[in-house]
This record gives sequence, structure tokens and C-alpha cells, in this order.
Amino acid sequence: MFAFVMLFNQLRTPEADRRMQAMTRELIDAALELEGRYYLPYRLHATTAQFYEAYPQARVFFEKKRRHDPEEVFRNQFYTKYGRS
Repeated sequence: MFAFVMLFNQLRTPEADRRMQAMTRELIDAALELEGRYYLPYRLHATTAQFYEAYPQARVFFEKKRRHDPEEVFRNQFYTKYGRS
């Protein structure tokens, strides 16, 4: 098993964010092609399809989360993007 941690410096502009999102998705696709994963705490650039390909067990987790928190009191941007899909 190998893990790579990369640090990128970028401008904080909408165009720079768009380019970073595109590059991140390309890197995720490369990892998935090799049956790899990506590290979750990074920005939410992965598509929903990429997320569930990398972490198929997340569906069960989110189902249990909704069962125990039907009012969705505990939520964040990660859950909003991937857990409500």
C-alpha cells in the first residue's frame, strides 16, 4: 500500500478553484483506475460518482446515520454533498 500526500498552492479565485477541482477529479480518476482511494478530508471536489466508487460502504453508513438522526441535526457540507444523494 502506498499513500501520497500532495500540497498545492493556488490563487484564491473562482478560476483557480475551478482548475483545482478539475485536476483533483483527474487525480481521483487515476487512483480509482488502479483500484485505489483518495483521502476524504480534502475539499469536496470529488463527484458523487467518484465518492461512491471509492467508498461504496458509505451508502450503509449514511442509511444508519439517517436512521439514528432522522431530523438531520448532525450534518455538514460533506453529508450535504454525498450523504443526501
